[in-house]
Amino acid sequence: MADAWKRLDAFVAADAGKPLVGRLELTRDTDLYHDLDMEPDHIETLVRRWAEKFGVDLSAFDIHYYYPSAKLGIGAFLATVVESPLSPSAREMLGGRSLTLGMMEEAMERGRWEA
Repeated sequence: MADAWKRLDAFVAADAGKPLVGRLELTRDTDLYHDLDMEPDHIETLVRRWAEKFGVDLSAFDIHYYYPSAKLGIGAFLATVVESPLSPSAREMLGGRSLTLGMMEEAMERGRWEA
């Protein structure tokens, strides 16, 4: 649905602002954390505003599934950093999982977030 993409693109572009160099190019593969450098707290706020604006049910959405390190205290975070060279689960905790604009577009079309 091209209309959903256009509305999502405009919504995210308004939040992301203008880059220092060049122009902001959003695609369905754009990841909010890795590509747009948004922090998990900002992402959660953005997703909740987006869901309200576009009528998306977020009952299945959990920010900590995508960014598990966001719930760590400083001590646990540092321990995970030290552990990360040896532990795939520690690396996954620090790197998180992708949350892309394509996933958001699909949720807009369905009317609900699916984990």
